[in-house]
Amino acid sequence: MRERLGKFEVVRLLGKGAMGEVYLGRDPMLGREVALKVISAGSAFGDEAQARFEREARAAALLNHPHIVTVYEFGEDEGLHYLAMEFVQGEELEALIQEGKTPKAELLEVLAQVCEGLAYAHEHGVIHRDIKPANILITRHGRRPHAKLMDFGVAQMGPSGLTQTGTWMGTVSYMAPEYLDTGKSTPSSDIFALGVILYEILTGGRKPFFGDTTTSVLNRILLHPPEPLRPADLKDVSGRLLAVVERALSKRPEGRYPDAELLGTAIREAMNASLEVAPASPAPPIAVSRPEREDTGQRIRVGKGGQGQCLSLKVALRQARPGTEIVMLPGVYRESVVVDKDVVIVAMGQPGEVVIEGANGPAAVLRACNATLRGLTLRAPEGKVALQIAGGAPFLEGCLLVGEVAGALVEDAAAPRFKDCTIACSGPVGLMVADGAQARLEGGTICGFQEAGIRVAPGAQISLQGVEVGPGRGVGLRVGARAQATAEACGFLAETGGVEVEPDGRIQLTRCRLMDSHFAGLLALERSHALLEECDLGNNVCSGAHVLAGATVMLRQCRLVGNAGFGVSLMDRGLATLDGCVLQGNGGAGLLIYHGATVQARGCAFNEGRSMGVDCAEGGQGVLDTCDITGNAGAGVQVEPGGSLLLVRCTLKDGRDTGLLLLEDSEATLEECVVRRNARGGILLARDAADPILRGDNRIEDGFHRVDPAGNLVKVAPL
Repeated sequence: MRERLGKFEVVRLLGKGAMGEVYLGRDPMLGREVALKVISAGSAFGDEAQARFEREARAAALLNHPHIVTVYEFGEDEGLHYLAMEFVQGEELEALIQEGKTPKAELLEVLAQVCEGLAYAHEHGVIHRDIKPANILITRHGRRPHAKLMDFGVAQMGPSGLTQTGTWMGTVSYMAPEYLDTGKSTPSSDIFALGVILYEILTGGRKPFFGDTTTSVLNRILLHPPEPLRPADLKDVSGRLLAVVERALSKRPEGRYPDAELLGTAIREAMNASLEVAPASPAPPIAVSRPEREDTGQRIRVGKGGQGQCLSLKVALRQARPGTEIVMLPGVYRESVVVDKDVVIVAMGQPGEVVIEGANGPAAVLRACNATLRGLTLRAPEGKVALQIAGGAPFLEGCLLVGEVAGALVEDAAAPRFKDCTIACSGPVGLMVADGAQARLEGGTICGFQEAGIRVAPGAQISLQGVEVGPGRGVGLRVGARAQATAEACGFLAETGGVEVEPDGRIQLTRCRLMDSHFAGLLALERSHALLEECDLGNNVCSGAHVLAGATVMLRQCRLVGNAGFGVSLMDRGLATLDGCVLQGNGGAGLLIYHGATVQARGCAFNEGRSMGVDCAEGGQGVLDTCDITGNAGAGVQVEPGGSLLLVRCTLKDGRDTGLLLLEDSEATLEECVVRRNARGGILLARDAADPILRGDNRIEDGFHRVDPAGNLVKVAPL
């Protein structure tokens, strides 16, 4: 260890990292202690570290704020580059979060102070780009914590967002989606990182976007909603922080707080915060690229009775050049054809008058890059599919596909587009999209199937718009592992279920109907992801939506009405976020949270159920924010043994039973809630149940009752 660096005396080593060391130093002229960051120009990281030092020194020259560590000097002494900065005796926020002993209120005050310092930096044109708990130091002035934001070594003071080698600056877990997507950082990128820290403070160190590898973390930030908060995360804080976390972690920069100071103000006003997430959006609608087809002006008529130039389609295809239009005259053509040229095949006459009936195989196999079929009826022979698409991006309009095994099979790297087609299959599957393929359907109907109307194999993609799937005996749409699907304004009316998403599959449904099944409108299996917006899930025998085994589901502005079972049922660590949904008139609970599942609901109505409004049981946990729970035949809310529920600004009223029923070994917290006009009282406690925790200004007009050892209801005063 050297005795001096420039004018500074070196006292002792404070820490060591991959790029260099940090020493305690002393300025002999001013008599103050400093921290000296040192890097050797000859080390493996010398060039990069020197660039970072220079960047930090230039940033520091612009910044002088009580919540930012001050840099005094940048220099070089005999090959050693150093930064002399304010020496702060304190602890990193990261250590305090992991330790879990510091009250959350103090840590939130620290974060609000960091917001002030960061807002000052943004005003001076400096974007930090590495906001994380390890770069926040906490000291104490008396009993009050004082935050210092440090390490501006990757800060941006110009337009560049990426290094010259094309790598991102910062720490992956705190990077905003738009920064990962474009490489361009903005002040809003720093605000997203503050949102991640806010989430960590509330959860004791859990990250909102967790993954085992860097790639999986990137994927979750870009495509997935944050993991929902649990009631225990909000136990010591106000539920008002739900909205703060949600806004700070918005996927869209314009959805976040416009500046860091406003985020800090929101944290202080909420006294502490909580989160709701925007999931993941599944794959966007598939845009199929269609190469231009050569227009030769050639036309070939196919038909009998002297009107056709050819008697069969096979002969016409042999004669045709790319761009030829083949006109099929009314009749039944018993032949199996292979379309390997970019031709247009058009049926004349009324729908159903031109029938191609497969002989020994599919009625048609499409291999051309850009073939078009209009108005044809393709009928499969026994044990075959009607249409096989083996490549290219063909276009089918107004066609009828009648199959026994499947109506249509899309395989290899094919990407067909169907418009106003009908697929009628008496066998297992109406439309099968194989691994690596993709398909787009606009309008039309798929019906008669036994197992699935549409089967999307692992790794495949499909986009549906205005398609009616059903009636059929199986599942309307089955999305395989790692497959992706989007559907808009579609109907799924199948006996076994509307939509089923298999492990790691992903689906987005907008303005769709999932109705009248013998099981669930939506079934989300292990680790699957589903986003439903403005959808109707009604009259299903089991549940409107059934979520299993770590699946993640988000429902926005959806209606789950009249299901014989539950509106939404979550099992086995399933995660769900409900925003502005109506769960009404269901036979079971409007919302069932079971077996370690987690729910976060905001602005929802659980009304007029034939049983309970919300049932939280066996390790289930949830947060209900600004929900209306009205007119249910059973308890408005029931928390069973092992369940934990937080209700914030909720109304439990006009029930034909009790407003809130707590059983043994359950937990419930009410914050600014209204409980009134329930037939059997406001809050009913089982004999050994704990009192709910009451925070803020609750209005419980119906009183508290407890079941005594004799089984009688006794009115009690809450603790």
